[in-house]
Amino acid sequence: MKWDSEHFQPAQAQTLGMPPHPGRRLPGFYIKAITHPTAHTFAQAAEYARWRLVWIQLAILLLIPVVMGLFRSVLRDTSTGVNTHSNIIFGLLSVITIGATVGAFILKVIFVPLLFFIEVGLQYLVARLLKGNGRFVAHAFGMLLYLLPLSLIGGIIITLFVAFHFSTLFFAPLISLLAFCYGVVINVFVVKGVHNLDRDKSIVVVAVPYIIGVLALCGALFALAHYLSTNLPILH
Repeated sequence: MKWDSEHFQPAQAQTLGMPPHPGRRLPGFYIKAITHPTAHTFAQAAEYARWRLVWIQLAILLLIPVVMGLFRSVLRDTSTGVNTHSNIIFGLLSVITIGATVGAFILKVIFVPLLFFIEVGLQYLVARLLKGNGRFVAHAFGMLLYLLPLSLIGGIIITLFVAFHFSTLFFAPLISLLAFCYGVVINVFVVKGVHNLDRDKSIVVVAVPYIIGVLALCGALFALAHYLSTNLPILH
């Protein structure tokens, strides 16, 4: 009986048409995560959480702004009517811009995963303190299910603004702010689904890292202001 039960589940999964690899479920989870986020969606997704999928999605999350930035740079170059290859000044600016972009990308490769895991780690720690029972990999996996599509959608919208020659000085920060706020709301459902917590505890879990971040930023600004106030008279 034990042998039959162990070998019945894969056969049953195949007859029900379930995909053999968890990665094939990602598109469906992306759509559910941003169009109809529920605790049940992320609880179901937690069963498919794998570290390999976490790292792959983090890599894609890093590449999205790079690819969108390349599209926007091409659109800007063709819309200005200036041939950067025949103009020395624009050619020099292009080289400097590419160098800055490469440097920024290297910093993103280091700091984006670092900041992501710091946020996930803080949320996971608070969730466990509040009697949550989820896995760390499931928590990270659940957050990427909305971060990646929101980043892609925001990048596409900003690229379209550039393509139609709309100023992104105002709209780009606004789109980023709206995506951030909506992501915070979805994050609450991630915590509810992964850790099986109620709404109030989930809100606390999501809020704590941001409160710590704001306090750290205020402390850094205060320290900088104190340093400048004490050292500027000496410099003069």
